[in-house]
Amino acid sequence: MVSQRNALLAWTGHTLSVSPRISRGLSLAHWGSTQLTGRGLAALSSPGQVYQVTLAEGEEFVAHPSHVVAYSISRNPPLPMRLKSNILRFQVPSITGLFSDTNFVKAMRDTSTYKNLSRWMFALRTSLRRTIWGDRLFLQFRGPTTLLMSSRGVRVADSLTNEEVNEIADAPAGVAPQAVELTTKPKLEATPAYTEQPPSAIHVANVTRDGKVSFEDAKDLKEFVR
Repeated sequence: MVSQRNALLAWTGHTLSVSPRISRGLSLAHWGSTQLTGRGLAALSSPGQVYQVTLAEGEEFVAHPSHVVAYSISRNPPLPMRLKSNILRFQVPSITGLFSDTNFVKAMRDTSTYKNLSRWMFALRTSLRRTIWGDRLFLQFRGPTTLLMSSRGVRVADSLTNEEVNEIADAPAGVAPQAVELTTKPKLEATPAYTEQPPSAIHVANVTRDGKVSFEDAKDLKEFVR
């Protein structure tokens, strides 16, 4: 079973038959698949490297549908599985960013109409991501079966925001290697060289023969060493 719609390039074989299939248990973006039956050769293509994963009896494997190129049909078909997440990411589209920050816009933000519209747009976006793009939707395979996995990475738009992309683009050349080097090898602060400080004051004591002691201040160290 070829799960990716653009993965099948060519096939050959008199007994090899190709038929389309629809996987309604998956998201809309991964509905289309192609079933190959019979004996023959098929050429598959996928972004990145393609790896073969073989599952023995009793083994389980969970993968994202976008990384599954093809799999062998067995008595245990892959089951859709949605990961449960307790992290709520509330992100409302910044509609007011298109307008100037005036008193009218500030007043509109506090109205119930604006709050309800933002809540509806967020719910619509979340439902579209779950039904069309398959957010947190995975496939669970059970052995014995063989899978062809693709090492395709995610898009830059899925991992970086517009602000982060602009920040990386505006950074001067050489800043990123320096930041990595500071992280791996912290820069040691240079210790200042020791400089001898002159004494603040020197007191000289003179003891006479009759036991009297007199104190006087020396103006310079050379005068004291005389």
